[in-house]
Amino acid sequence: MKPKKASSNRESQLKAEEERAFAQMIPAYGFEIDIDQLDQPWPFRKVFFKKGDDVMLHSTWDETDDVWIGRILKIRTTPDHQNTLVKVRWYWSRNDVAKHAKSFNPSQCASYERVLSDDYDYVSPHSFEKVVYVHEYDEASLNPPRLKPDDLFVRCKFLHRRKLIKPPLGLETCYCQVAYNPFPTPATQAVTDDPMTTSPRDVMHFCPSVNCRKWYHTSCLLTKQRMLLSLPAEAQDPKHNVIDPLPAQTRNLRLLAVNPDEEVPFTTFEYFYEPESHDDFTFTATVPLTAALQLLGHTPDIVAHLPPGLLAIAQSPIIRYPNSPNEFAVGNIADVVLARRFVYAAVQHSGSPDQNFHFLQLLVRLGAYQQMWEACLDAGTKEGENEYITFLEDMCEELGEFGLLALPLPAYWEQKQEEYRAIEAELSGPAFLCPKCRGAI
Repeated sequence: MKPKKASSNRESQLKAEEERAFAQMIPAYGFEIDIDQLDQPWPFRKVFFKKGDDVMLHSTWDETDDVWIGRILKIRTTPDHQNTLVKVRWYWSRNDVAKHAKSFNPSQCASYERVLSDDYDYVSPHSFEKVVYVHEYDEASLNPPRLKPDDLFVRCKFLHRRKLIKPPLGLETCYCQVAYNPFPTPATQAVTDDPMTTSPRDVMHFCPSVNCRKWYHTSCLLTKQRMLLSLPAEAQDPKHNVIDPLPAQTRNLRLLAVNPDEEVPFTTFEYFYEPESHDDFTFTATVPLTAALQLLGHTPDIVAHLPPGLLAIAQSPIIRYPNSPNEFAVGNIADVVLARRFVYAAVQHSGSPDQNFHFLQLLVRLGAYQQMWEACLDAGTKEGENEYITFLEDMCEELGEFGLLALPLPAYWEQKQEEYRAIEAELSGPAFLCPKCRGAI
């Protein structure tokens, strides 16, 4: 949506009149209009719009990155349904925001990124073109949307009268707080003299631990390490290192130990953060997970049901970099987190959770109590009903111990492993530690 200049008194009066007229109309759930379509057997198609839809509207900016996008807040119509008005809250493009807030740098945003403003208008239904989907992108999420360059997405709001962006882009990113643009164009990648501008190819590393959830640039982490090493020897604190000093052969196991659901590493693999752990192996290459399990007193069979691709991804770092292939521009977070949870479930239950003896016993008990419940219904006894309800509550609590009973489809993980080969060089970058929790990233 193209932003407007500061409203004059006359414009404010017109807006107030529009609001009063809109308030006098009756609420409507939605509306249907005919949309022209070219090169199709039918000259038009019917499209239904409703409250809450994100929509594209006709404008002079059609077929460009600055197409008008809005969200339907309210729909009202006259009693005879002859006239309908729609209250639309505008998504502004990066160029729109830059025209209204001079301090805003549009290179921080992707072409199809939008900023949800607090500006709104009352619009005729005939201005609408189609329903669209605007993805909500939370950079700290463990399951971000798998964005492509032409996907609409939003990650902040713009209070246009105060010229304030919330949250500020880059506020929670790295030391430098430089906003991350997942899909920069050649124009936004131009080299500047700004020392805070990072390379467009700069790989970022993510720590998924509960109290971290933050991205760091490779260049910023290396700068941090150089600054530490430049200090006098007596002033250097190993606790401030961001380069992993432990053997590279077991780095995969330290990565696997970083638990996305806890503040501390996964207990089984936490051992590989101990300096003495490298004395247990004579491997010159990466230590296989199966060998690590044997060392820790587990049979390798407990992960035999998990696809090789899943096991490899679970032991990978979480990274992202702009314009990377296969949707890695927002990072491989979701894949790695899911894979690690599958491995944790297998280790905790000594194999596939759905084959765990305790779980199978629960199913037997459930069948027995089902028969008891049917008998209670026939007899109409309150005591039996209460006993069954108590059993169900206990059953739910016990089932809560069994995570990820879903089948890890081998074909999916094989495909993912193939995609990871395209970013093998980036995955094999420096061995960093999270500056906050000291976990491998």
